[in-house]
Amino acid sequence: MKARALAMAALIAVVATLIPLLGGGAGAAGKLLMGKVHGRFQPAGDDKIFVALLGHDARPGESRSRGDAIHIVGINTKTRKGGILNFPRDSWVGIPGYGSQRINAALYFGGPDLMVRTLESLTGIEIDYWVMAGFDGFQDAVATIGGVKMTVPSPVYDIGGSGAQLKAGRQVLKGYQALAYMRARKPFLGGDATRTTNQGRFLLASLRKLNQETAETPARMFKWMTAIRRHLTTDLTPDEMFYLGVLASQVSFRDVGNITVPTSGGRVGAASILYISPGAQSIYARFKRSGSL
Repeated sequence: MKARALAMAALIAVVATLIPLLGGGAGAAGKLLMGKVHGRFQPAGDDKIFVALLGHDARPGESRSRGDAIHIVGINTKTRKGGILNFPRDSWVGIPGYGSQRINAALYFGGPDLMVRTLESLTGIEIDYWVMAGFDGFQDAVATIGGVKMTVPSPVYDIGGSGAQLKAGRQVLKGYQALAYMRARKPFLGGDATRTTNQGRFLLASLRKLNQETAETPARMFKWMTAIRRHLTTDLTPDEMFYLGVLASQVSFRDVGNITVPTSGGRVGAASILYISPGAQSIYARFKRSGSL
């Protein structure tokens, strides 16, 4: 039980450390929020924990928003291996009480609670926690940790959309560049599917940075804690956050898989949507069984 509790804390710390890189910022619409899904901790098994990682597209003054980043993060507390399962926001799914809709509409209709219910209904995976943020503070969060180094596989130019103007190759993404990369979808043949995969890649690159910095200089954890506390709304104390952050630094990025559910394009009326392929069922089953990808 103690090992499971420690691993649970480690996973939450990883999510809490990385989610500001999907969003966050000043004001309620940009805050990082964390909540428990069920009335008590109810993992699918003693060795598996799952967290819904959500980003929303609310602008200042908007009370409701749609999902802009939708992921399930899991970890096996025995093997310490995990996974990030990505869902394109245009995926056409059943939303409890609302029929078939794009998955991002679940957040608009019922907030994170309905989004979690939708993910649980879709995958059969029982989710333990949700973490959600906006994107207004993205540039500040990236600046706080000094940018994130990652390989951009191909040039990304999206001047009329996200504003991305990136060359291919290994580089440090800072501020506006990082934000534009995370939001870009038009330059990619895979569109929204590639976009959500890139979000997962950025999260893994961020975890790699955390691993490397804290391995070399453990005191660097304070910098990461500063980034978290600037965005986080939670009842955890600074001491608890630091403790969780130390645990997060011990989760290796090499042991966390990054998979986007397979999809195919389609249309519903005038709307362009993505149908999740039947092959996703085997991914859900494996993730539910092992807690890793």
